[in-house]
Amino acid sequence: MATICVASTKGGVGKTSLAFSLAKDLKYRYATNDMSVVLNKYKNARYYPNKIPLYPDTVYDFGGFENPHANEILREADIIILPTTNDLNSIMKSLIFIKQFRDKPILVFANMIESPNDAVMIREKIHEHFPNLAFTYLRRTKLLKNALESGMSASELYESNNHTQHLYKQAFAEYSKILNLFVTESPAVP
Repeated sequence: MATICVASTKGGVGKTSLAFSLAKDLKYRYATNDMSVVLNKYKNARYYPNKIPLYPDTVYDFGGFENPHANEILREADIIILPTTNDLNSIMKSLIFIKQFRDKPILVFANMIESPNDAVMIREKIHEHFPNLAFTYLRRTKLLKNALESGMSASELYESNNHTQHLYKQAFAEYSKILNLFVTESPAVP
């Protein structure tokens, strides 16, 4: 059980789809300061345009902008997952974000990468300044996007039939590395 924040001041890095899938797979509350389709897809999703309450067993999705109320939750979170793409602006914003919250456990999540070399480049740039941060990645895939659009979590979509298991095998294994940080009983990993 944890308070998880998926956050970045950079838009378009995959915060919402990751936060939704984790919340649904963990059976956690989903809280956001940014309007999104998740509010129509997940019964435990709540939008907080102003003051954001701190809850246990919650995945917070903080939109691509700074918000003083979000900072309060970020400072209390058990872990911050920081999606970062292979884009210099994204990496720069991630470095600024890490500097602000470096006293918190942060998992840098290289998202939407084309190859493992992209992940290595992101990790090297981040580790130049913050060498001890945890790091994982997810290759460019439609697993999280299609899961959100269908209203299923990544695990539910992956497990829905043989075709999706074949189609998302590698992506689900990568996603499971993050999910397994928070579950005691792991989902089936190929």
